Order: sequence, then structure tokens, then C-alpha cells
Amino acid sequence: MKNIVTKGALVAAVAAACGYAGAATVAPYSGLDLGKRVSAEGAANGAVTTLKFNVSVTTTVSHFAGDEWRLTLSNGQWASAGASGYSVSCTSGDIKLDAIPTISGNTMTFTVGGTSGATTVGVGCEFTSLGVVATSLSTGNVRVDFGARRPSSTLFDRDANTASTTANAFSVASQFGTVVVSAFNGVVDYQGSAGKGFEGNDGLSSGVAGNEDALRINFAKAATSTDYSLTGSASLSVVLNAESGKTFSFLDANQDGVCAPSEWSATSTSNGDVAASSSASITINSTCTQLSFASSAQDVPGLADTSFVIAMGSKFGSPSVGTSGATITPMDFAATGATYNLNKGSKVLSSSSGFDAGAWTSNGSEVVIPYMPANTTAGTSKIQPVVYITNRSEVSGPATAAIRNESGVSCTADLGSIGANRTVNVSTALTNAIAGCYNTSDAATAAGHRLSIVITASLPSATTQVYSGFTVGGSSRVSVVNSSNGK
Repeated sequence: MKNIVTKGALVAAVAAACGYAGAATVAPYSGLDLGKRVSAEGAANGAVTTLKFNVSVTTTVSHFAGDEWRLTLSNGQWASAGASGYSVSCTSGDIKLDAIPTISGNTMTFTVGGTSGATTVGVGCEFTSLGVVATSLSTGNVRVDFGARRPSSTLFDRDANTASTTANAFSVASQFGTVVVSAFNGVVDYQGSAGKGFEGNDGLSSGVAGNEDALRINFAKAATSTDYSLTGSASLSVVLNAESGKTFSFLDANQDGVCAPSEWSATSTSNGDVAASSSASITINSTCTQLSFASSAQDVPGLADTSFVIAMGSKFGSPSVGTSGATITPMDFAATGATYNLNKGSKVLSSSSGFDAGAWTSNGSEVVIPYMPANTTAGTSKIQPVVYITNRSEVSGPATAAIRNESGVSCTADLGSIGANRTVNVSTALTNAIAGCYNTSDAATAAGHRLSIVITASLPSATTQVYSGFTVGGSSRVSVVNSSNGK
């Protein structure tokens, strides 16, 4: 069994006007010093079992046989008398305490068995090798509070003053620094790579041939060193889910809707690739919606940081329209609730049930329709948007619309996927979005709305064009100039 021993003093020395106790200090000793903290992971996982320190109390009021003295921990539980090996002695023999205290959780209570001498004021008692159960500790200070009471009292208020009979014995802190997640932030490149690669490169040389986007989880060593740090090795597992309704389809080489490691690990038959830091493996479920990362045992962070990397991208240095495989789908991983666990055997050292793994955006085509009227009035007064998106490229991609009315209220519309060499009528999707967002009263319905619309499509700008207009009464059509047809 390993122990932490502190040479300390819980000293009640300055009497208050009411006759209650004074001061309290605890000074660290031996392997523990003020520049260090006890490792929370080491305490929880057996690097230390019982942490010991000394406390001394100096009385400032009289005490009598039958009085009770109590030492209370703010953090953790006292070890049993046998486990701690404590002892207690008082100066001058003026106060005699029970040889064995009553221990219950975070309280240790002694009974004054007898007194002798002319006074019991200013008598010092030293409690040595008081033990705290390591596994009961949480991060923060371990504070000791002292109080005494007469047998007839329910309060431990003799020789006690909350401002002066409290002392920090030691502190507990994680031996890990902040878990830093360098999240996915890739921009899917529809201009130069036809959506089959990223615009920038994280440059980790992970094995992904083209530009890569990487998720990095870094378990940093603690800024403050810790005593009894946990050593050995641990393993990390990460589960990364695709955004709802989307998939990692670029890892499905033959585009049959079923993902298998043999597809994305092939050298030339698929566009997409996924790689990991050394001594780790990645699997993907058959529906292409979930990636699982598992590292082999790594050193528990102590003297240096421990980092893990998941990178995704293309197998080809310069992916283009002719490159096999699907485009990379922009998605927001924050909505998926990615999880990770760092385990040492069956012990969880660090975990998160839903960290933000970042997002993939795109540099696709953006078309601005500066003015669009709309209402849902029936008959000859009905005004309805008419919008077509034409994609003259060999790739397909999703399109969305950001809608804003003259009061500044914003709405969005999912316009679906625009296929290669296709013209798609998105008028109904826009009309439904407008009605759902703005028509909250009969007056709003009758008056209609004056809107601006920004259409974003994950498609090359040079080959994307939007026709915009509106009909009045279901027949007359008025064309509206936008940023693609008004150039």
C-alpha cells in the first residue's frame, strides 16, 4: 500500500470574542509539495490506496469529559483506523481522547475521556497518519473542518469558527490537461475536385493521398504535475455518426449502398479513403452511417501528450470529375453526438457522450435571388415562386435555400439533390417552406411576403444556373433576375 504523508497542523489558536476557536493551516510534506496535486486517475485506479496527513488542534476554550471532537472532510471519506494506522497525543496531559474514534463516511469523532491539570485552554493535540480512502476522492481541495460539542448540544460549535478552523490538506486534480478536439473543418471542393476531395489539407501524412480533413483528439499532460499519477497503457474508442439522413457514401466504392473495409482500403477502386494514427483500426457499418475508431494500448498521458487522429479524404492526389466514387457529402457532426472513451482495462479514464466533432461545408455554387414576392391567397391574386436549378456538370449534390423576409426573419428550405446534367423544379419546396415559416395569420397570408433567397448547391459554379420568377393567378409568369442569369 502506498501512502501520502503530510506534515501539517490544523491549529485553532486565535480566540474570537465569543470564546470560540482560532486558526487553521496544513503544510504538505514528503513526496507531496505545493507545486503538485494528487492524481485523480491514480487515486481512482489504485496507484494509491490511502492518503495520509497530520492534523494538530490547539484549544482556546475549556473542554470536559464527555465532550466530542469532530474532524470533517469536505472531499472523500476517512479510512478505517486499521487502514490508516493513526495515533493521537495531546500536550501536558490535560486532555485525554479515545484511543479509537468513531468513523462514519467523512466524519471522525473522538470523545474526551477525561481532563487533568488546571486548564484545558491552549492545549495542543496532534493527530498523525489520518487516512483518506483514495477511491472516495473527487477533483478539488481536500479540506478538514474541526468542531467540538458538549454532550447536551446538537451542534459542533465549541472551539469552532468556520472562518478559522478550516484547512486544506491537499488537492486532487486530473493528471490530464484539457482534452483538445481539433474538429473536422473540411471544405468539400466542388470547384477544383468535383466534390470528391477537400479544398485544403491538414497535412498529417496519414496515408490519405489527396487533401485530407482530420479529427484530432489530444489527451494533454496536466499543466500542474501530479503525485501518484496513473501509469501503464490505455486505449481510445471513438464512434462517429453521419448526420441524420446522410451517409459516408464516398467510402462506398461500388455505390451499392453497402460499405465494407475492403472497398475503402483498396488502392484504386474507390475515391474515398479513411485513415488513422498508428496502432489503431477503423471499421464502418454496412449502411455507411457509422465509423468506429479503436486504438491499441497507448501510454497514459504523463510526461507527454497522447494524440489520436482520424483522417478522411480522397485516394487520389487530384480527384476530378472522372475519378471513381461518390462526392463527399457536407454534414454537421455536432448533430450526431460523437462519443469517445479512454479506458485502462475496465476503468474509464476520460469520456464524452456527445462531443462536437466539427462539420464539413462546401465551396459550391451560390445564387442570389434579391427579390421574390409570394402569398398563399387562392384564385387570381395568388403569387407563387417558380425556380429551376440546372446542373450541367457530371456530379450531383444537395441544394438548400436561405430565405429572409423584409422584417429580417430567416427560414431555410431543403431543395433535395440536384443530379448530374439535370434541371430540377424546386418551386414547391420553396413555396412550402415560405408557407410554413411566415404564414402565421390570415393577415400575413393575404398581404403576402417580399423575400430574398440565397440558393446554395454543392455543385461547380461554372456549370450551375438558376431560373427564377413567379406566377400570378397560376398563369401569368414574371421573370426575376438573379446572380446566375443576370451576369
